[in-house]
Amino acid sequence: MHFIKNTAKSFLFFLIIIGITSLIYTSIIYFNNTSLSNEKLNIISFFITITLFLILGIYISFLFQEKGLMNSLLISLILIFIILLFKFLTKTFDSKYLIKALCCIISSSIGGILGINFKKK
Repeated sequence: MHFIKNTAKSFLFFLIIIGITSLIYTSIIYFNNTSLSNEKLNIISFFITITLFLILGIYISFLFQEKGLMNSLLISLILIFIILLFKFLTKTFDSKYLIKALCCIISSSIGGILGINFKKK
């Protein structure tokens, strides 16, 4: 029960963080009328995603306080699977996404290793 509760908290945390980040990111693009090319925007989006998965890994290992690598790896794999499922259903899947997904999993795992060092009070 403890695992399910913490997993639900981490998914909710990730959804809130990704929602806030997306709102800020799209607002900056919309209101500043940036002259950035599509390629640069894709790179910025990629680094934002990597950072979000790193933060997710840190949060997960802080929440569980044990097995940071395994827990963050497991939850990031579940999230990547859900995203892959939506990409297949919407027919927007391409092979480049697998590399991005692997980077997200590695980033979350590193976050899990780092986050285990933060202690709850």
